[in-house]
Amino acid sequence: MTGNFSSVKVGRADVPIRVDNPDPNVTIDAPSSVGVTVDELASSTQTVSIERVHALPSGFHEQTSATTVTPASVRVDGPKSKLTGIQAVVQVDLADLPQTGINSPYLVVIRDANKKLVPQMTVTPAQVTVKMVIQADAVTEPRPVGWTLTGQPAAGYRVTNVQIAPLEVQATGLQSVLSALLLATDPVDITNAKSDVVRTVTIRPPAGVEVSQKTATVHVFISAAPGVSPSPGP
Repeated sequence: MTGNFSSVKVGRADVPIRVDNPDPNVTIDAPSSVGVTVDELASSTQTVSIERVHALPSGFHEQTSATTVTPASVRVDGPKSKLTGIQAVVQVDLADLPQTGINSPYLVVIRDANKKLVPQMTVTPAQVTVKMVIQADAVTEPRPVGWTLTGQPAAGYRVTNVQIAPLEVQATGLQSVLSALLLATDPVDITNAKSDVVRTVTIRPPAGVEVSQKTATVHVFISAAPGVSPSPGP
């Protein structure tokens, strides 16, 4: 059976058909034409969007500013009547992502305005590369503040006590960084000191950590060493 499409145009049409019968002993009952719907082939450029499936594990988030799709758009070829309202989509299951993120190829699928798959389409390129950066959520915890001294008191004097206020501050950062973190401060110089030294010092958190208070007060108690004659004053 052959059909004559020479006069067929876009839309609904009746196509004349011819059925050859090489066997005279066989009678064929066939229609003279069949109805067909003809559509024009066309193409469209579509921006690829990410369809996120499920959610990330608790304690993690997507750094959306770093999420990219390469190339950002694809060419879609198919029936012209089906191109209206289509979307080029890649599905990314967030529950299956490594904790650091992905930089991997994904197959592009075409959906219509009702989010249903459109199988008649050809996509070029068929795959795009999706890059996602996954980060752990920041937490806020009280962390102790430390102090350091440099130099030595004058001869015949000693450090009897050191106090710092506040003893701890609220620190915000990744749990892995905050764990067992002692916040450092600028050192206090007690070189040749014969009396208490009180200094306001800057708290120096590590990179990626924010603190609720930027300074602390360090009080270094200095007194004459027992049994030792202090050095005369200048």
